[in-house]
Amino acid sequence: MSEPEVQLVRSHRDLRAFVRFPWKVYADDPNWVPPLVSDRLRYLDPRTGPFYREAEVALFLARRRHEVVGTIAAFVPHRRIALTGRAEGGFGFFEVLEDYPTARVLLDAACRWLRERGMERLRGPTNFGDHDCPGVLVAGTDSPPAMLEAHTPPYYREFLERYGMEKDHDLYAWRAPLWTLGPHLEKLPPEIERVAAAARSQEGLRIRKARLEAWDQEVATAHYLFNETLKHLPDFVPISAEEFRRFAEPLREIIDPDLALFAEVEGRPVGFCVAIPDINRVLLHLKGHLFPLGWLKVKRLMRQIDVLTFKLMGVLETFRRRGIDALLYLEAVKAACIRGYRWLEGSVTSEWNPVVNRVAERLGAERYKHFRLYQMSL
Repeated sequence: MSEPEVQLVRSHRDLRAFVRFPWKVYADDPNWVPPLVSDRLRYLDPRTGPFYREAEVALFLARRRHEVVGTIAAFVPHRRIALTGRAEGGFGFFEVLEDYPTARVLLDAACRWLRERGMERLRGPTNFGDHDCPGVLVAGTDSPPAMLEAHTPPYYREFLERYGMEKDHDLYAWRAPLWTLGPHLEKLPPEIERVAAAARSQEGLRIRKARLEAWDQEVATAHYLFNETLKHLPDFVPISAEEFRRFAEPLREIIDPDLALFAEVEGRPVGFCVAIPDINRVLLHLKGHLFPLGWLKVKRLMRQIDVLTFKLMGVLETFRRRGIDALLYLEAVKAACIRGYRWLEGSVTSEWNPVVNRVAERLGAERYKHFRLYQMSL
């Protein structure tokens, strides 16, 4: 078999081929969730994609006899480099058929492009940001991913390690069947209610629902808490306000105020918990397109979502170990029960955040997906 030719994406036609290629990889995978083609085109177009304003990006196609057989993106994340001081490039949108020579030439092209721009290390895969489908699956291919989770064939891990990449760090997704907690949550671990009750008695503490009428202000508060509650993690790079808004805006129509909670002490935000209906349960059935009947299907499928995913949860360091996290969780779970959700999902958590992972285990959650980010010297 001839070695594929790797070329840069230079035209809209190339970009469409880049975006559509994963349908070949996952043609027989019932658990793959296709992205909306229109959204992915906007995200990867230098004229409309927000990441291009803080990074230099190259998209590559691998072709064999004019047929696309793989894709990869390489990028120089200028903002991350400025914050960390490390000449570390990234790669993502890595998709390839089960053919290692194709994977190798794609990775060669990405590494060569990054070296030419002074990068000393490579890290990934991520879909640009660390919070957008990071890593490849190590375990958990038997179920669909929740929103913002990666879903990859098992051989991706093998290909990256064969190429010489080493583990950077691991990430996890958790789930728990809500019905096992009982109709009135009587089977929750007793310590959760005990700790939450102690938190309720603290002077000046208030748990409030998100105010959707003050959307911009609430997003700004969530952005602040997100960065502040994760800044203790190794290699954490604060997410920009613009990137955070990109994640938040599509959720505006589906956020339930009873499931988006803020903890305040004397009026100051000190913690938050935002649980979202897992929109991937809808995207799974749309095949990448909303039209011609997509909106009708979306409304019907939205009513059938039974998975609630916890994407944002944290408490400022000086207010930890006071039970505020347990109280936020308990209030969200009560609301989830009332609304008839059957599964609770939490993702992704880092192996570098053992406190959160222990909390998930203590709450009876199962670690059902395991992801890995890789790195190597250039």
